[in-house]
Amino acid sequence: MPGQAAKRADISAITNASPCEITTSAAHGFSSLDVVRLTDLNGNIPVARGMDPLNRLSWEIVVTGSTTFTLRDPITHEDIDSTGYTAYVSGGYCNQIATQFTYSGD
Repeated sequence: MPGQAAKRADISAITNASPCEITTSAAHGFSSLDVVRLTDLNGNIPVARGMDPLNRLSWEIVVTGSTTFTLRDPITHEDIDSTGYTAYVSGGYCNQIATQFTYSGD
């Protein structure tokens, strides 16, 4: 199959911190400045998973370890402050959607 192979990692922890840090259950294989989408964090699927404000949005990442990375706004490149978010409970996925992002600033 042509094109880039999809990368997906299971989330095992999300900090209530600035910057917000994600921990995956195994080595994620992502690189700093990749853009990822976090999914399956919202609602009661089947129990609340916390971190609703991060769900289904795109984030630029800064890799801090083989199983960890922090989140930044893909436009402003500012760190995401999750100190006021509902605490992470369990579950969720991190899906790589781009290996770089360029904003033209029209």
